[in-house]
Amino acid sequence: HSRPVRRPHMQVGYAVRPSPIAGVGLFATEPIPKGTLVWKYSSQSVRTYDDEAAVRARLAELSPAEVTDFLEHAYCWEGQVVEILDDGKYWNHSRQPNTGSLPDDPDSSYALRDIQVGEELLDDYSLHDLMSWYETICSEHGVTSVSTIGTQYE
Repeated sequence: HSRPVRRPHMQVGYAVRPSPIAGVGLFATEPIPKGTLVWKYSSQSVRTYDDEAAVRARLAELSPAEVTDFLEHAYCWEGQVVEILDDGKYWNHSRQPNTGSLPDDPDSSYALRDIQVGEELLDDYSLHDLMSWYETICSEHGVTSVSTIGTQYE
C-alpha cells in the first residue's frame, strides 16, 4: 500500500512504499527525464544544525521513536546536520544512484538519468560527510547513520 503523498518539496510524482533495499523508499509514479528537479532543498524542506549541542537539544525534544527516525534519516553536509522535514527523508542508498545534485545546485536532487515508473529513487550516501560527533550520537542510540551506510553498502 502506498501512503498518501505529501509533496511540498518533491517536484515529481512519487509513492512511499516498502523497499527491497531497506524499510520504505520513494518510487516514481511518473516517468522522470534526466535532468529533472526531483526534490528542492529550501528552508521549508530541511532544518539544519551547526553543532553537537544543537542536535542534542533537538533530540531532547523527541520521543525515543522520533530520535531513531531523526538519526536514521538526517545527513551530514558541509559541517552541518540536515534534518529532512518531508518524505525526502525516505530516499535509499545506492552506489549507482539515479538521483543526485548538480554543480550549480549542490543541495537539491535531480534525475541523473531517465527514471521509469515504479523505479525507486536512489541517492549515493557515500557522498555525505562523516562527522565523528554525529557518529557518536548515533552509536549512543544504536543507530547507523546514512554516512556510515554509504561507506558500508553498495
